[in-house]
Amino acid sequence: MKNSRICLVSVGLLAMLSLLHLCLGARLITPNIVWSSLFDYTPKNYLHVIVINQRLPRLIVAVSIGAMLALSGYVLQKILRNDLVSPSTLGINSGAATFCVAAIYFWGGSDANLFWPALTGGICALIFSFIVANILGHQKGDQISLVLGGAMSTTLFSTASAFIISLDTDIFGNLLGWLVGDISIFDLQTLSLIWPAGMAAILILLLVIRPLDLMGLGSEQAAALGVDTRWLQWIGLGGAIVLSIIAVTVVGPIGFVGLVAPHMVKILIGETGLGPPLLCLISGAILVTAADIMARFMAAPRLLNVGSVLSLFGGVAFLIIIVVVFGRRKA
Repeated sequence: MKNSRICLVSVGLLAMLSLLHLCLGARLITPNIVWSSLFDYTPKNYLHVIVINQRLPRLIVAVSIGAMLALSGYVLQKILRNDLVSPSTLGINSGAATFCVAAIYFWGGSDANLFWPALTGGICALIFSFIVANILGHQKGDQISLVLGGAMSTTLFSTASAFIISLDTDIFGNLLGWLVGDISIFDLQTLSLIWPAGMAAILILLLVIRPLDLMGLGSEQAAALGVDTRWLQWIGLGGAIVLSIIAVTVVGPIGFVGLVAPHMVKILIGETGLGPPLLCLISGAILVTAADIMARFMAAPRLLNVGSVLSLFGGVAFLIIIVVVFGRRKA
């Protein structure tokens, strides 16, 4: 009952933020006009055009990408049994961004065509993180070694991105916001081409949540209960990577959503059952929508990048999470 109330409150909060997102901007638009824009659209009405053609696409992208990143982080933490992992801390985002930059420079890739280079880069970065973690695993704790591997992977691929960009900065002049992580009204076009993959990944991950819960008991016990742990790990990793890669392809390497949102959910309703992943979807959407609103007003009239806003608050949250996680281990 408590979990249901929390989910309903979260849905209400997301609805309020969505309305605020559509109302606020360079010009304030009243809720009545927003409502009429959505349900009685008039192309000759200038305010209706602003809502439908400019603000609504940003909102759809923010909600979709936030939900995907949050669920991706939740599943990664569950599979790897590590509270410090996420698409950003494992280097997946950086690897994907590097391969996108390479595809743009060498082959002129753009929009949804960057999905496959991004997927390749994300997988390469994750493999590199695992290799480094395995090397460090004999000297460090399992959790910190994987995070260190992710940090080294992020550094390596970020440096590679900077090198490729330096070869011809003119090519990437319009993509600097994307490289930080940002949302524009044109991102909806890219998202509309690859959203089926995202919806399929979300559905698959929700279907395997129960077996993933059983894996929390340990691989041997899960296997004794009939769970094929090896296939389950591959399916979970595949779905989580696809979601994070879609996010990078559409809005760039936005970080910390996949780390912070799952921890918020675990504090509120725990981490077993179907409720936590569903609340993760909502929480991620809330975080990115709120960040997009803040990006408009933190340095008004200048528009900040959403990725910068999330990094500012996510970095602080990451430090808090590290303190909490290692505080538990010492206790």
